[in-house]
Amino acid sequence: MAFTRKHLGHGIGLRTKHFAQHLAAPPPVDVELAREQHAAYVAALCACGLDVIALPPDEDHPDAVFTQDPVVVLGGRAFAAFPAEESRRGEAGALLAILAAHLPVIELALPAALDGGDVLVADDRAYVGLSTRSNRAACLQLAERIGRPVEGVPLPGGLLHLLTGCTYLGQNRLLVVENLAPALGGFEHILTPAEEAGAANVLVVGRRVLVPAGYPQTAAILERCGFEVHPVPISEFEKRDGGVTCLSLIF
Repeated sequence: MAFTRKHLGHGIGLRTKHFAQHLAAPPPVDVELAREQHAAYVAALCACGLDVIALPPDEDHPDAVFTQDPVVVLGGRAFAAFPAEESRRGEAGALLAILAAHLPVIELALPAALDGGDVLVADDRAYVGLSTRSNRAACLQLAERIGRPVEGVPLPGGLLHLLTGCTYLGQNRLLVVENLAPALGGFEHILTPAEEAGAANVLVVGRRVLVPAGYPQTAAILERCGFEVHPVPISEFEKRDGGVTCLSLIF
């Protein structure tokens, strides 16, 4: 099952701090095209066999379309932490209200900060990207509650979240950008081509995988790995550092 949420009325994702490192201003978003892309994304989730719960827009939180971040589902529980990014505080409530009917809900205590985009789950292992959004206190509290180690991973420059640069494919295989691979040992690394670094974030659903459209080399790599590839256009969300996992919360 997956949550999605539209919020396209005031622009998409005010992730300006990250863009300020690279651009004077983030590129403009075509809101109507973004709406079309979001609808195609939801259709792709359904085609992969997921039941989708579509939440209404949250007019107070323009980043709320990135549903993955406010709550982390791990070890059969839903975890929420006080967001490090002030503009995102308050997004979790609607998600937790629905999740509470399905899973135990746990709120991490300060000073823990955590975004779902920083959490990589690989079979019996879990990792948290040590970014501007997530910290070691969150690693410690997650480890205590799920009863297994949670390793913090320092991020190289240019990555907003850990999952911006990698995806666990199963069978100990990690799709990953080259400069992040050294921080994640113990996996079989499947490197994205340098010119397709934006395709390191994909959404695996069994033997199917959602891949951002426009990355043919990575799509071919995933097909050779045995996946049925579903390309989805997300260009307007990529303008705000969004990937295919960012737009839903799978549980």
